Amino acid sequence: MKLLRVYFGEKEKHRGRPLFEYLTRLAYEEGMKGVTVFKGVMGFGEKRHVHRSDFFSISADLPMVVEIFDTDEKIATFIEKVKELKFDGLVVVLDAEGFHM
Repeated sequence: MKLLRVYFGEKEKHRGRPLFEYLTRLAYEEGMKGVTVFKGVMGFGEKRHVHRSDFFSISADLPMVVEIFDTDEKIATFIEKVKELKFDGLVVVLDAEGFHM
């Protein structure tokens, strides 16, 4: 099993829709086992620009993370679809174990 994490800013869009919505819908359509979207309160990336939410920030562009859990094969197929998208972000794949509670 694998855990796919896609990191990007909340302003990222694909075909006019927020990227996190597009990725979630795509994962749903592809029959992925599970997806969770997280919105960060602060972060920075390779460009070293700090994104944060505070009183003085007019446009925070807060960090977003979409996590997708599934088999190695399904994650590999999904990654190929993510690679076709144009956005400023980072994709990470981790080995994972999962079980239902």
